[in-house]
Amino acid sequence: MFTVIGTCTVDLFVSNLAAMPRSEGDEFTVDSLVFHDEPLRTSLGGNGANSAYALARLGAAVELVGGLGEDHLGDWMAEQLVDAGVRMGSVRRYTGQGTATTLILSDREQNRLAFHHEGANRAVDGRSVDSDLIRSSDMLLLTSYSIMPGLRPYGAVELFWEARQSGTRTAVDIGPAIGEPAHLEELRPLLALTDYFMCNEHELAVCTGGVELAAGMAAILAGGAGCVVIKRGAAGAVVLQVEDGEATSGGSANGPIIVPGFSVEVQTTVGAGDSFNAGFLLAVHKGSTAVQAARFANAVAATVVSTPDRPLDALSRGAVNRLVERS
Repeated sequence: MFTVIGTCTVDLFVSNLAAMPRSEGDEFTVDSLVFHDEPLRTSLGGNGANSAYALARLGAAVELVGGLGEDHLGDWMAEQLVDAGVRMGSVRRYTGQGTATTLILSDREQNRLAFHHEGANRAVDGRSVDSDLIRSSDMLLLTSYSIMPGLRPYGAVELFWEARQSGTRTAVDIGPAIGEPAHLEELRPLLALTDYFMCNEHELAVCTGGVELAAGMAAILAGGAGCVVIKRGAAGAVVLQVEDGEATSGGSANGPIIVPGFSVEVQTTVGAGDSFNAGFLLAVHKGSTAVQAARFANAVAATVVSTPDRPLDALSRGAVNRLVERS
């Protein structure tokens, strides 16, 4: 079974604006009232919720650890996750807290503005995670590290130490690199307990002080992680892991291996990175090597980005396997 810890957010999309609004006081004016042809869309969001949802759609048993408000958005989000098969026993509903939301405005030239309310995500800390759940899990994935202050850094370290003691494999995605991004010095205690470290190129550069890709990946391994996986969108992924027998010591490593992506028509990028994480960890759990798992994860992400409406619902093992076979 998988345990996923991370943010739960309702994404609200207002698209195809004729122009971005401009504030002109408290009255509706020509510039402050902007019409849009497409209706408001509501979507499941948050790194934790997306990853758990994707794992469930791919057929995995998964429990989500997170926070929702006691409001109608929390009710809606919980219903979506339960319908997908996500176990919700560790998702707490916080009195007096709203469910986290991100409102995204985009115009016809694809310029974007985003407004984020952290809501109940800020209330999640190490006490939100049951020890028995960690001990009974095959894999523990911590997402949204940079925007979950209740787990930085020692709450996460304690959870990963408990996982290591019980033989549960660990994975962390440090994104997104906003607010107070994670830096290497802060992460060192966690890296020593991390089997799989995942992020995109920008997040790695911020974490490691802007060094080039290979050096940044090597720095993460030197900190103690067993494997580094860098997500590169349409370009696929890059994998670097320590040599056999040195997976927890930060020893010498083979060079980075580029795993190409799949050529698809991109309809959306929402949930792509989270679904990649789900596909990678599921494949590893099923016995794939890290490189094989990255190829499967690329196919999972490609399936999502090529689906215009409710992209995570397009996920299934069959759909991903068909894309791999066609390529």
